[in-house]
Amino acid sequence: MVLATFAALALAAEPVGPAIPLQAAAADFHAHHVLCERDGGKLWGTSLCGPMMFVDPATRQAVLNDSAPGAVKEGSLYRVTLPATVGLANTAVEYAGKRWSMLLWPLPRDKTDRDIMLMHESYHRIQPALRLEPTGGVAANAHLDTEAGRIWLRAEFHALRTALEAHGHVRRQAIVDALRFRVYRRSLFPHAAAEEDALELNEGLAESTGIDAALATPRARIAAAIEDIDHHEKDPSYVRSFAYATGPAYAELLDAAEPGWRRSVTRDFDFGKAVARAYHIAVPEANAKLAHAALQRYGGNAILKQEAERAKRVAIRNRRYTAEFLDGPTLTFPLSGPLQDLRITFDPRAVESFAGHGSVYHVLTIGSAWGTLSVTSGDALINSAFSAVTVPITGPLHGSTLAGRGWSAQLKPGFELARNGRKKNSLEVIAPGGTPAHASSSP
Repeated sequence: MVLATFAALALAAEPVGPAIPLQAAAADFHAHHVLCERDGGKLWGTSLCGPMMFVDPATRQAVLNDSAPGAVKEGSLYRVTLPATVGLANTAVEYAGKRWSMLLWPLPRDKTDRDIMLMHESYHRIQPALRLEPTGGVAANAHLDTEAGRIWLRAEFHALRTALEAHGHVRRQAIVDALRFRVYRRSLFPHAAAEEDALELNEGLAESTGIDAALATPRARIAAAIEDIDHHEKDPSYVRSFAYATGPAYAELLDAAEPGWRRSVTRDFDFGKAVARAYHIAVPEANAKLAHAALQRYGGNAILKQEAERAKRVAIRNRRYTAEFLDGPTLTFPLSGPLQDLRITFDPRAVESFAGHGSVYHVLTIGSAWGTLSVTSGDALINSAFSAVTVPITGPLHGSTLAGRGWSAQLKPGFELARNGRKKNSLEVIAPGGTPAHASSSP
């Protein structure tokens, strides 16, 4: 899954003819139905079938497998143009009194990728009913952009990969090593366990559900979990994407040792502890010496060298962020306080930490009561408190249509720009009546 499953916003566009061919959509809906029926509620005790829509983000036209107010029936499906208030992403949304799985059109043409995505988003639709809604803000897991955080996460990836490929004693030893790396990493950062568990609860469970519901054999499911590890280890940042790799890996290990484990998952679930229980392994204590010794079994020298080189590049990157967000003029939009109508989508692979200040997003769309902000190729800083988003000012800003390097924004009537009294040469959005629209806008 490429886009994060937070509610999303996309700018409205005028429809130009039927964007989604009904025959192709019907084939994908049928594939979804077959997979749901095959699962029969085995994974979660409830059906993964339900309302689903495919949406063309360029036109906002959607094809639905269920009725909705204003939708026109065409054969067994329904077509509607979604209003601008409905966010567009691979996600689950509330629309017309129902909860829908939403997938952006076109779907992947590779059958395995398509089927996993269909069932991944089906999990997100039933997630609230399972009482497994995500916790934690979008700006979490910044430690996974540090040199140490990345080293020990990559070590965990490698140990999990070995465990998936092995059996018996070799698998057990690799699980012990994965847990050793996991525990040691989390010991280095005070909030790591809670923040990592939150994303694994959300995307780790979703991706593992997609794999288990889409693929019929353990061999195929393990292959998909290994592919997720290999794919996501290459991500430029792990801050928002690591759980797409760890979740399926731990899930397949759990499937092999304790089928039905999903029925006991609660919001305080920890994949590592669950696997330790299933394999009757004592969770290792945090121990730097033992962690470094185990690292050598998994290409440790190469990981250390690569991450040292990356750390140098990050230092250069952070100097740029300092110039943009701390020293230079900025424009700040609120994300909390009295304005809670927030819709956001982003690419989880394009998120980097700016230590002590929050996370920088390079592909981001936000909609709120003040209007819309779209970042396509620039930098936007969401602060650690998830209360404000800031973009660099790179030219004059006037009126309600705004733009800078790699970003653009549209303010709604009544909202305007005002001088930011907390930062020299900077601006902030203020609400109608001249009230500051921010909760806390410092980066």
